[in-house]
Amino acid sequence: MRRLAAVLIAAALAAAALGSAGCSRRDRANPLDPANPETGGRPEGFNAVSNYSVISLAWTPRPDLAIDGFQLSRLAPGDSLYRPLGGTRATTSNGYVDSGVLNGRRYRYRLAYVVGGQAGQHAAEDEATAGALRAYVADPGAGAVVRLSPDGRDVITRWTSFGDVQSVAVDGEAGLVWVSSWADGLAGWLDPSTPFTLQVTGLSSPYTLAVDRGDNTVWICDRSGALVHRDLNGASASPGTIPLLDDPIGVAVGPSDRSVWVCEGGGNRVRRWNSVGTPVATAFLGASPSRVAVDSLTRVAWVTSLQGARVWRIAENGAVLDSSSACAGPIGIALDRPRGLAWVADAVGNRVVALDLATLAVVRTIGGFVEPRSVAVDPTTGEVWIVARGTRAVLRCASDGTVLDRLAGFADPSEIALDFGW
Repeated sequence: MRRLAAVLIAAALAAAALGSAGCSRRDRANPLDPANPETGGRPEGFNAVSNYSVISLAWTPRPDLAIDGFQLSRLAPGDSLYRPLGGTRATTSNGYVDSGVLNGRRYRYRLAYVVGGQAGQHAAEDEATAGALRAYVADPGAGAVVRLSPDGRDVITRWTSFGDVQSVAVDGEAGLVWVSSWADGLAGWLDPSTPFTLQVTGLSSPYTLAVDRGDNTVWICDRSGALVHRDLNGASASPGTIPLLDDPIGVAVGPSDRSVWVCEGGGNRVRRWNSVGTPVATAFLGASPSRVAVDSLTRVAWVTSLQGARVWRIAENGAVLDSSSACAGPIGIALDRPRGLAWVADAVGNRVVALDLATLAVVRTIGGFVEPRSVAVDPTTGEVWIVARGTRAVLRCASDGTVLDRLAGFADPSEIALDFGW
């Protein structure tokens, strides 16, 4: 009997322990429980997305929970405390548009459950910075062109009608984004504000692009051996197509004189044509050039070479002025004339390097990512946008190199272009 009683007592204790553990697991499954490993007791799906002069907040509604609703609060620039944005929001609510924000200023937000008339101590948090800038990223791995929020923290829109998009250029005046897909033989433009798109025909291997802001035309590197010039209707523009090129892979239009610079990857040279299509200069290099950018003040062309691990400066007449070996394998380049900097994407060195426009000296570097391929600069703020292909991310950095925001989750990003909203 004593043995039977002992067995019954042990079974009862085991059942009690099991029941206690079951209650514990049920508690942890409660989304209001701070120990819940998924929610931490915070509202789910909270996200702050910036745009021009507005920040949109979104979250997951929870009419199924025993709560009064949600409390949304904001910490504006200059505030020392979070201030409520209105009263308790319904359990069925899922968002709010904050139009009382200033562009270029960071706002922080909190969202908490309200239970028994009190906002919970455990809140979901996010932040955003509104602005006029629009960033467009070519993501060939996803077959898409992606528009980012002004702070680079979120995806606003995605287009998939141009195939395996690898290059992107912005015509801010016309409000269009030019794209090309080398693998699919497609190029054209999309209008971000409408459903309209245009596809350019007659191309074989369209690669990088450059917009001529003087007449809203585009120059397209066709790697089959030509530099194709098209207007907004997709028709041939004047001057016409430049043929007989040896693997054109990089192109830029001079901001001040509208001359056209082309990197010929197979010919180990950079060539320049004036605005009416007359060839005026050739620079022979010791390695295949990759990309080119033109200084708006001096008209000097800056040329990178992934293969040659070099950055050259080339005069209007084609004379090689000097070069830098500071980068292990540079590709993308963007010039910040107001601050006197040339930002170079050193894909092999896994960093972005800022060179002095006058001396070629290394001024600063940004690292912490893998294989940066493309870089763009906002000349108003000096902010630098970086496509890190190996990290599958886009970074927005201050002019001093501080990383401000980072957005991951791309499939295989290759290039970025900025529309400054001017």
